[in-house]
Amino acid sequence: MTGIAPDTKFSSVDGIEVNRVPDGAMVYQNERERVHFLNPTALIVFELCGLNKTAGEIEAFIADAFGLDVAPTEAVKECLTSLLDEGLVVCAPSSAAP
Repeated sequence: MTGIAPDTKFSSVDGIEVNRVPDGAMVYQNERERVHFLNPTALIVFELCGLNKTAGEIEAFIADAFGLDVAPTEAVKECLTSLLDEGLVVCAPSSAAP
């Protein structure tokens, strides 16, 4: 579906304010003056991005957290793509030397 490789790392962007609500979080982008609502699963993905996790690590965490036999690869990639498109996260620079 998307071109996100399992080893792609992510990080959250600066200027984001997260306010938790009972069914997820309201995320405010100061720079764009925009509010986003994240459901509980999207919030987990967003928070893992803030910890510089890879797409594969995020998939494995979600699978483990929800007791899934198979990692939800496409669902996580769709969520990551949405977070990228909305400017809430970015692909983190590779730690590999050139």
